[in-house]
Amino acid sequence: MSEGVRVESIDALKYFRVALIKFAEAANTALGDAESEAQATLRWLEGEMLSHWQTQIRKRHDLVERCKEAVRMKTLFKDASGRTASAVEEQKALRLAQAKLAEAEQKLASVKKYTRVLQREFQTYKGTIQRFATTVQSDIPMAVATLGSLIESLEQYVSLASAGELTADVAGESTAPSSAASSEPTEPSHQAEPKPQQPQ
Repeated sequence: MSEGVRVESIDALKYFRVALIKFAEAANTALGDAESEAQATLRWLEGEMLSHWQTQIRKRHDLVERCKEAVRMKTLFKDASGRTASAVEEQKALRLAQAKLAEAEQKLASVKKYTRVLQREFQTYKGTIQRFATTVQSDIPMAVATLGSLIESLEQYVSLASAGELTADVAGESTAPSSAASSEPTEPSHQAEPKPQQPQ
């Protein structure tokens, strides 16, 4: 057997419905922002950063080759005295170029590594918040619609109840005078008394 529900304030239901709508809007915004930021970071890693360090590797590799050539040319020829010229500066430049090339290669490896890490974490995040997202995007709108129907029904009920009470009051007022009239005492009717007969 179903039990009745006691509703003491329709306004409280209205406030709760509005609060649900605002919560759903805020939650949807937060979910959208989080997903957008994650996707933007992935695009940055997979696009801009990957391309940047690939380009840097090519450039720095070319610099290393030029530095090697400079060292080779410096040690290949001898000066007028027959001595090989010092290639100290060229070798320093070569070591610096090689260090920069190694740095670029490490940066590229890090970009690839953390791209994979972020992709995995992003998929895990999406799986984790899926139930909450379903609640926000489906369950709450259904609850809002149900509350709207309930509020409308309650308002109609209250309106009908108020109209019934008013009708009863009017009916009571219209029957009151006639009841009062019927309750007033009526005057006794005067019947003609019989005349005494004369003796014969």
